[in-house]
Amino acid sequence: MTDHVRSGSGAEPEDVETLRAAGELDWEDGQEFVRRLSAAAERAPRLLVVDLAGVTFADSSVLHGLLLAHRRTADAGGRLVLAGPLREPVRRLLELSSAVGYLHLAPDTAAALADTPGPDRAV
Repeated sequence: MTDHVRSGSGAEPEDVETLRAAGELDWEDGQEFVRRLSAAAERAPRLLVVDLAGVTFADSSVLHGLLLAHRRTADAGGRLVLAGPLREPVRRLLELSSAVGYLHLAPDTAAALADTPGPDRAV
């Protein structure tokens, strides 16, 4: 399941978007998540927060979607931040693929929305 908060929701600045996911993001459910993630990245927000705190499992198709969205957002001058806390299966996927050193991580959505400069924090 994914929940998408568009820019200008009142809680976030105009150039910030948040995408929340929950449950198992296997091939079937992951495709919808990746579609929404890709659409959000195409809008080129200054900050795209992907809240994965409720995700209990994610497969390689989700990882691929995250990496593509990260690159698209960065190419447009923005920043994609994964918000946790990440559950063990998701953390393991990121660690085994070495994506932890590539993607920006924040301990929770509030920290991701703050988009504080400096090194990424562990989640």
